[in-house]
Amino acid sequence: MKLLFSLILAVAILFAPLYTTLAQQLNGYDIMKRVDERIIPHDIVADMTMNIINDKEQARERKVHSFRMGDDKSIMWFQAPADIKGSSFLRLSYDDRDDDMWIYLPAFGKVRRIATHARNGNFMGSDFTYEDMGDRKLDDYTHTLLGEEKLGERDCWTVESIPREGLATDYGKRVMWIWKEKYEPLKGELYDKSLKLRKKLSFTLTPIKNYWVAGKIVMENLKTGGRTELMFDNIQVDTGLKESLFQENELKKIH
Repeated sequence: MKLLFSLILAVAILFAPLYTTLAQQLNGYDIMKRVDERIIPHDIVADMTMNIINDKEQARERKVHSFRMGDDKSIMWFQAPADIKGSSFLRLSYDDRDDDMWIYLPAFGKVRRIATHARNGNFMGSDFTYEDMGDRKLDDYTHTLLGEEKLGERDCWTVESIPREGLATDYGKRVMWIWKEKYEPLKGELYDKSLKLRKKLSFTLTPIKNYWVAGKIVMENLKTGGRTELMFDNIQVDTGLKESLFQENELKKIH
């Protein structure tokens, strides 16, 4: 028995440096790259309820029909209330340049492009900015693995992402909690340019087919004391959406 124990101990000591090396190989950049490369639906169609809740717990509700293709294309139409019905929003992301964003407001009767310098404005009166609605490009940030933490029963990495000099952003850094098993973000903290915590973000995931998709997203605004909740219902994946839907000339049409 002593001989067996000695052999087991010797093997453990022999391979301990290998296990340590493998663990050390996964850095913040590697983790966020795997987040970008995770398997996601070709497209998602959903009904979305947007609740904008102020610091007195008074809520304003918006009903939205949302379409998404991968991580690169999204378009949505507001169905209610009556004063914003027919409003719509389109985002297109690219690998080599900033996102394009357009918004259509029936009261103005024309489609307006959201300039990069104006993306710190609130999206449809919510606690999300236009920047929050956009895509994060991996190489626009330096990513550092801060540690590990459990969220409920899920093991997560915490990764800090700091924007590179010259990047047009309203944030000084982001910290994300990434679910190790699925490389899905579960929680986020957004800091302003003075590195003061400004917003908290949380994702509630739901399994559909072979995917995990957001069933609820909450953005908490620590400055105002309000929050915005996005709740998704009637979620369908891999419906066969066509790229032709994601065009500026579709914004004035009701879907």
